[in-house]
Amino acid sequence: MLLISTWSRPFVIASVVMLFIGSSIGSTWMLTLSGYSVGIPAGAFTLHKELQTGAVTLLIMGVMYMLLPRIRSIRFTHVREAKISFILMIIALIVHSSRIIAMDTVDGTAAIATTMTVTSYTLKITALVLFSIVILLMLKIAPRVGRLADYYFILALAMLIIYNVLHTLTITDIGIGMEPLNLIYIWLTSVILTIFGVQYKVVPVFFNQSTPMSGIDKVAFISALASSSLLLLHLFLYAMIAMIASSLTFAYSIYIMRRLTIPEFLYTSDDPQAMEKVARLRFFATLLRVSYVALLLGLISAILYAINPSFNLYDLAIHIVTIGFIGITIMNFMPIMLPPILGRNVNYTRFNMVPLIVLLTAIVLRVAWNILPYMMQVERVVFGISGIVTVAAMLLYINMLHASMDPPYISMPR
Repeated sequence: MLLISTWSRPFVIASVVMLFIGSSIGSTWMLTLSGYSVGIPAGAFTLHKELQTGAVTLLIMGVMYMLLPRIRSIRFTHVREAKISFILMIIALIVHSSRIIAMDTVDGTAAIATTMTVTSYTLKITALVLFSIVILLMLKIAPRVGRLADYYFILALAMLIIYNVLHTLTITDIGIGMEPLNLIYIWLTSVILTIFGVQYKVVPVFFNQSTPMSGIDKVAFISALASSSLLLLHLFLYAMIAMIASSLTFAYSIYIMRRLTIPEFLYTSDDPQAMEKVARLRFFATLLRVSYVALLLGLISAILYAINPSFNLYDLAIHIVTIGFIGITIMNFMPIMLPPILGRNVNYTRFNMVPLIVLLTAIVLRVAWNILPYMMQVERVVFGISGIVTVAAMLLYINMLHASMDPPYISMPR
């Protein structure tokens, strides 16, 4: 018998649907930039960004509503607030998406567009404030170990709300004088910090450790706090240097780059679940390491952009982090998070690395799309399918995940 987090299910389902729609729009937009004539409207890029950021934000909300009660060993008593925050987020995304589509199809006035934008972001910020209040209420209950994860969560919430406030000011023509990539990285930082907080709790336990390495973990958080502060001060180059320092020390503290070893007894155990655990740890460790390599490459691209701004570095600084680090992290943690949300166990012995290989191929194609035309005589059109390859990787992963699920649990009544 298992308590299933039914309140998180709409967040996950909506997030997956939006990720597919947003990625499909982005892949079509990339074909347009590559020289293909596909007739996509000019607002596609903005719609792609809005759907992708909204999808990841919804996923974070759903996972946090499910995860925190479990790591605190408490009952979730804020179902009504979770439902309200979900409805507000969906309405906000519909209003803002309608505004983008309308600007491409009808002769709307700037005043109407501004009103719709302010309305959508007011709804979104209200949802995020409500989400933050619920999370902070649960964080008041002190954990047995791993308190530092809470500070990552709090900092991530602050950066997420600040991003939406600043973004609202920007798109309503209230100048804040912030470089576009700096603004985008405020949102990316909120996601990265949330991932750090979750991994701080989960990864050491997976590999028979109670908490990350004491001392080094604090250096990682202080560096992340410095990076966040520098972003808000518009000091992008120094913020990225601090984030690289945070990423390296954090990865080291949770054993990503060392000591990720599978316990020997699992290989010789008679437990029928032993091989499943071995498969789980192998998959988890591989994707964990690859995701942090992608994060570092994305941050290096951001540093290069700060030194010598160009569109190709701008594109790489965003998409290596979003597709590489965030995408692979979602791929890695989704099988862990889904059982208590959907009520179905995931069997890792049925997993393979094909979706990861296809996703990495998409990243390589994206790098080639941005870099090779500046180095040799080659047309971008050759590499313009990286978005399509990304969508293919997502489909392959969802199919693999579905094929790996066991029959539904029998859940306890709420």
